[in-house]
Amino acid sequence: MTHYFTRSRLASSSLLTALAFAATLSHAQNLKPGNYEYTTRTEMFGLTIPVSFKQCVTQKDVDSNDAYVNKQGMDGCTPPEVKRNGSEISIRYTCSKPKMTGEGKGTVTAETLTFDMKVIQHDMNNSVVRTALTAKRLGDCSK
Repeated sequence: MTHYFTRSRLASSSLLTALAFAATLSHAQNLKPGNYEYTTRTEMFGLTIPVSFKQCVTQKDVDSNDAYVNKQGMDGCTPPEVKRNGSEISIRYTCSKPKMTGEGKGTVTAETLTFDMKVIQHDMNNSVVRTALTAKRLGDCSK
């Protein structure tokens, strides 16, 4: 039971990490609105956890920074510090529930994004979680 809880907690926090990063991408404001497919691959304790999902991103979502926000589970995290240099983007943040720090770098274009994230989980003996996130525009959102 404890092992399952630990894996579940880590998977949740790594997905939170990916979604927190995705939420900050709209600061770049060059993602073209449309339907996107996201794929994350999280590695921790020798396990690989893949997650895929699709999401419609509107211009309003991009402009308001709500394009990828996961409103649940964001309590206890600082707003991500995002730096941009052309198509290169970096992010850094901290959370207190669970206690972790994250940083990563990626590339964003009008229709794609790639990102590699490293998260240190301080509540779990400073274990390192690595997440690779990619997103690809599939076309316009269906109405």
